[in-house]
Amino acid sequence: MTNRKILYGYQIQRGELAIVPQEAETVQRITTLYLAGASYQKIGASLNADGIPFSSEATLWNKHKVKRLLENPRYTGADGYPPILDRDTFRAVQEKIKEKTEGCVKREKRPALALKEYLQCECGGPLCRTAGKNRRTDTLYLKCESCGKRFILPDSLLLSEVSRQMAEHDAPPETPYAPSGEVVRLTNAINRGLERPDRPEDIVSLILQGASARYDCCPDVIEYESVCRPAEVNLKRFGQAVSHITITGNQDITVHFK
Repeated sequence: MTNRKILYGYQIQRGELAIVPQEAETVQRITTLYLAGASYQKIGASLNADGIPFSSEATLWNKHKVKRLLENPRYTGADGYPPILDRDTFRAVQEKIKEKTEGCVKREKRPALALKEYLQCECGGPLCRTAGKNRRTDTLYLKCESCGKRFILPDSLLLSEVSRQMAEHDAPPETPYAPSGEVVRLTNAINRGLERPDRPEDIVSLILQGASARYDCCPDVIEYESVCRPAEVNLKRFGQAVSHITITGNQDITVHFK
């Protein structure tokens, strides 16, 4: 499990796996709470409120750590681990997990969720999703696991900023404007005509020709409008190019490239 070299509830004692009594009690508490109907999130919050550390490196619990613990068959004695849970209790937990999973309505695929694992707080801590009532399905509700700061981030804002910054990062360098010989000739002709404005219609014609010639010399401009549409974030390219995304309390989004 995350930030632990040995599975929670165990330690190496004289070269062999042994149960840590206090942690074993926590494993049993987690199981009891889940079978009583508590969610992963509430169980993690309960452990944190009581000051029960997950590990010395990362003391806080979250719903992911609770879920992985509940699904791990080693607590029944598998793979040479001393048993902490009996098989009937573990089986009951798995049936409840399956029941809840099957009861969930399949949600619409959200591109923003594919970027969630790259999100970091401005303090550098990872962001986890939070649950609650009356929450929009097109918005990420996040909390920093390090400093506790909370963020409400619309999917559209995240996706548009990521696609915009990726487009800017991938944009080719601008080619400087360089007038052609035709532009120089027409410019000289216009200047001479302006000194003697006898035939204004000829000067107007030269000016139009000059404008057209200048336009032909302009470097190509790449339109990023279609690239920046939220639904068109290239996730494969994103994974290859981006290391992480920083979010500030003011919802400033910065994409950090590898």
